[in-house]
Amino acid sequence: MQERTILVANDDEDEVRLIRRAFAKAGSMATVQFAANGEEVMAHLKGEHPFANRKLFPFPDLLLLDLRLPRMNGVEVLEEVRAHPLLKRLPVIVLSSSDRPKDIALALEAGANSFLTKPSRPQELVTMIHAIQDYWLTWNRTTFVQTPRQRK
Repeated sequence: MQERTILVANDDEDEVRLIRRAFAKAGSMATVQFAANGEEVMAHLKGEHPFANRKLFPFPDLLLLDLRLPRMNGVEVLEEVRAHPLLKRLPVIVLSSSDRPKDIALALEAGANSFLTKPSRPQELVTMIHAIQDYWLTWNRTTFVQTPRQRK
């Protein structure tokens, strides 16, 4: 299996610790990187400083995005990703504490591929992370090859 990378956008240090632990317990073989705010997410995706070294910061195969981020919220990140010709096909899952219909609708309207509410129990988070990886990194097919239209 090829090396896969997941970018997790979350500014809450406690949640980041839980997510790291969940990936480890799920037996993740993916490289998991973290961004603490929306501007950092976009710099990582575009390969801008300080994320220009693609060996250290590979382009992710999947973005797990929290809605409540500083500097640029999750909906703003989604809108920018979907408007960018080379980023628009990146699978983006909103992983939020919210289960409010308004937040779900906003995220899906902005282009999220999926909206998941963070479970309250750590073992449920491990199960969710395992399912995310199975579907999005094993079964789902996507490509980031430039089309002739994008090269112009």
